[in-house]
Amino acid sequence: MIGVAPQQPLDGFRHRVAAHCASGALRDLLEHHRVSYSPEPLSEGAIFGLSGALDLHLRLDAEVELDGRAPSLEIDLCRNLGLRAQWCATDDSGNGWEQLRRELDAGNPTLLRADVGELDYHDDPRHDTRHAIVATSCDVQAGVVWVADGHFADPQRCTLSSLAAARASRGWPEPARHGLLRLRHPDRLADPRSAAGAALARVVRSMRRPARDGHSYERGGLAAIDALAGAWAQLPELAGPRLGDTLAELSFRVRDGGNGGALYRSLQARFEHDAAALLGSAQLGRAALICDDLADAWRAFAAALRDEDATRAHTVSRPWLDRIRALEHRHVESLEEHLGVRRAALA
Repeated sequence: MIGVAPQQPLDGFRHRVAAHCASGALRDLLEHHRVSYSPEPLSEGAIFGLSGALDLHLRLDAEVELDGRAPSLEIDLCRNLGLRAQWCATDDSGNGWEQLRRELDAGNPTLLRADVGELDYHDDPRHDTRHAIVATSCDVQAGVVWVADGHFADPQRCTLSSLAAARASRGWPEPARHGLLRLRHPDRLADPRSAAGAALARVVRSMRRPARDGHSYERGGLAAIDALAGAWAQLPELAGPRLGDTLAELSFRVRDGGNGGALYRSLQARFEHDAAALLGSAQLGRAALICDDLADAWRAFAAALRDEDATRAHTVSRPWLDRIRALEHRHVESLEEHLGVRRAALA
């Protein structure tokens, strides 16, 4: 029963700082369940790449919002690996708590979505409802839960009231809805070659044929980077006196938040290098090198945006944006070539 257990982290749950919250949480969780294709745990790059979550979404009006990953990363990874998993969401706080309590009662560390701005152990005031953490143990009498959070090297003590507020948040970019990943160890993992192929094919589909939501100011996939490059000259007019703030926020998303492209492309490149060796694909190896260049270009773009003179920042960042656009297209083309060669070899 929860409340009887010691007020301390779960023994034997290994946790490390992560580059990205969701891939780090999944890395810790799958290592705990001993889910891997080798004696070593799956890396963050493997976790991200095997999910097929690489993507690009743009919202462009007076502000510029970029996101470089699919929101379904967690469940897509489980599907590609052949894991038995269910993403649970509810607007009922009581139901959300009972779902978590049942998992922890059964001794199952559990991945949660929580608004980082509501977590009492964080000093980050920003709101992001897609922050992923792993709840490992709880003491109801003390009113605390222990969580593994990729921002910290050690388990964090979080009050139940704070966690409840974070899980119930309706902040940016979407309501958290007490999101919880119910995961069970499979009898057998999917073949690694099939898992990698499914993930890469999903990336190509998402970038080539993104879902349309009907809003003229939103784009997805390669159309998103095309739209941003096409509208860049008009951004000073759209942003007006807030141009400097708009560019600074965009730089933060790309570099520190990772959402705009740099972090996710870096994780994807690590996966593609490893997958190229596994599959014996020279073409995938070339795609990985392009992805390395792409991550570097996103970082350089973010650095150019930080110039204190907003007009100059807008101007000097343009060549990097053009390079990003070209590399995004080349990367997808290289993945298509790899998948075409692989399909022919399997025919």
